[in-house]
Amino acid sequence: MPIVREGEKSDWVPDVRIIPIDIDDVARLLEPWRGERPVTAATYLAGGLMNRNYRVRVGSDDVVLRFYDRNARAWAKEVCLLSELHGHVAVPEVLYSGPSAEAVPFVVLEFVDGISMRDLKRSGDTGGIGEAAYAVGRELATLASIRPRDPAILATHLEPKPELLHGLNVNARLVDHFLESALLRERLGEQHATRAHDFAWCYDDALSAMSESPGIAHGDFNSANILVRQCDGSWTVAAILDWEFAFEGPIAYDIGNFLRYERASNPRFEPSFPRGLADGGVRLPNGWRQIARAADLSALCELLTRPATPNTVVQEIRELVLATVDDRDCMSS
Repeated sequence: MPIVREGEKSDWVPDVRIIPIDIDDVARLLEPWRGERPVTAATYLAGGLMNRNYRVRVGSDDVVLRFYDRNARAWAKEVCLLSELHGHVAVPEVLYSGPSAEAVPFVVLEFVDGISMRDLKRSGDTGGIGEAAYAVGRELATLASIRPRDPAILATHLEPKPELLHGLNVNARLVDHFLESALLRERLGEQHATRAHDFAWCYDDALSAMSESPGIAHGDFNSANILVRQCDGSWTVAAILDWEFAFEGPIAYDIGNFLRYERASNPRFEPSFPRGLADGGVRLPNGWRQIARAADLSALCELLTRPATPNTVVQEIRELVLATVDDRDCMSS
């Protein structure tokens, strides 16, 4: 049986861990928004894999200065989504969006106090983990019920085969597309690549049925992107972060991502998380865990096609793929 390590994304670190920034540069960037308020501190926030985040003191307030190093499309998508979702789902408020003329787009976000769900899980506080997982389920149910005002902002792009994103059996065809990669097959092995194909197709009709009423899928709904905190003695969701991979699709993708490291031998988020989903109005079909894991399989396979993926991350992803296709290690639905 495959073994999945305890440290969720423990080896997933950016090329540069700490990127300092000059306070005078921050003051210049934020001058149209901050007015006369001084910038007195700017501290790099660790944990981002794609973009840079800084905790900045402006006057008497702390805010987050977020740079979109990957591309401007991610900046436009996230600003639009956060503005649309604020007040409905726990997301940080957009305080200021930098001008599009900047070489690297940026945004100023509300600083939300809390700890990541990943850190809470590492604490070993079983009661707190379960309570927070229930709250995450309720919050995800709310997200899945929202229909975007402008679906175009959620459009995804796949080169060189955009047609794979349309029609039936999108997820299984995506998995097959990634399995064509010689690098993936070298990393995963031919036998396991075949098992991944079989698993994806086994549950894809059920996943396609869930796609008939798509909502907003976060696209990177893992415990590191979910801030939680205690409020009046109970754990609640403080904020869901990093929306650049959001798309229009079924909730199964976010369920699969959130439960990616969950195993029957050592459950952390279950049964509280699915109970929160159900109490939030989500009707989970028979076999929902396998369906969600099949949905998440496409993201795992895509990571194995990237030449720049570090070997330590490759090993972790490989373990996750093997655990995904091993039905013996999946909790019964």
